[in-house]
Amino acid sequence: MNILSTQYTLKNKVFEIYVAGCSAIPHCTNCHNPETWDFNQGDFFDDKYFKEKIEIKIIEFDSMIRNIMIFGGEPLDQPVEELIYLLSKLCEIKKPIWLFTRYEIEFIPEEIKRYCDYIKCGRYIPNLVIKDNIQYGITLATSNQNIYKKGIDY
Repeated sequence: MNILSTQYTLKNKVFEIYVAGCSAIPHCTNCHNPETWDFNQGDFFDDKYFKEKIEIKIIEFDSMIRNIMIFGGEPLDQPVEELIYLLSKLCEIKKPIWLFTRYEIEFIPEEIKRYCDYIKCGRYIPNLVIKDNIQYGITLATSNQNIYKKGIDY
C-alpha cells in the first residue's frame, strides 16, 4: 500500500491520510480525487513511514487534532492486511478514525469495521447530488452516501 500524502486541516481539526489507488470500473464520474487512482504513486507504507510521517505529526499537533480521516483513491482497494495494519497503528493514538469509501457498509469486512469509528459509504453519483445531506457534521455530496457510526449503525 502506498500513501500519497498526509495533511492537517485546521478548519476541521483533522489529520488526513490519502492512500494511492482505486480499482473502480468505471471510476466515479466527477471524482474529487482522480489523481489518486494510480496504485504506484506515493510512498510505500511501513513502520518507518508510520513513525516518521504520521505518528510524529499527530503527536506534535495532538491538541489540535480531533479526528483521523482516511481517503483515497480507495482505502478498501488496498491489500486488506496492510490497511488493517495502518488502522491498528492509528488506534494506538486514541483518536476517532474515519474511513471514506465508495463501498456499501455490508461489503466492508468486519476486521476493517472494528477499527473505524465512522465509515462514509457510497459512490459519488452526479444525478443524486444534494445539498442538505449532513451526517455527523460532514456534508455528503449525494443522497446515496451515508456515514455509519460504530456501536450505533454497525
